[in-house]
Amino acid sequence: MRKTESYRRQHDDLLQVAGEISRKLDAQKLSRDATEVRSLLSKLLGKLNVHLAAEDRALYPRLLNAGDPQAKSLAEKYISDMGGIAQTVKSYSQKWPSPVAIQKDASSFVSETKSLFGALSKRIERENNELYNYVDKM
Repeated sequence: MRKTESYRRQHDDLLQVAGEISRKLDAQKLSRDATEVRSLLSKLLGKLNVHLAAEDRALYPRLLNAGDPQAKSLAEKYISDMGGIAQTVKSYSQKWPSPVAIQKDASSFVSETKSLFGALSKRIERENNELYNYVDKM
């Protein structure tokens, strides 16, 4: 089993929930009822927070303290990048706190959600292919 298996499973879970939400991104339908999408979004954000906390508590400290300059540099790069993404997710979550908020501006919600999911998907791909592959070889 790879050292990063649990992180990779968390990524799969995040992408699965994001996919469920993406299939429901119809502004016309969301303007009438966004309850299910907001519930799925809460699920996604909860999973994302658990994942980020796990990386912060275990993965990044391990890399920073590995005594390997490349590991430290990689960890610092990902920590720095994540700060921006974490802030974006926080702002997004605050902007869309309820089904009613989504219903009031469903087209903006759809657009912002697609943008956010695109950024998260790219981040997950980079972590899986660069960061986690590096950790697995340590």
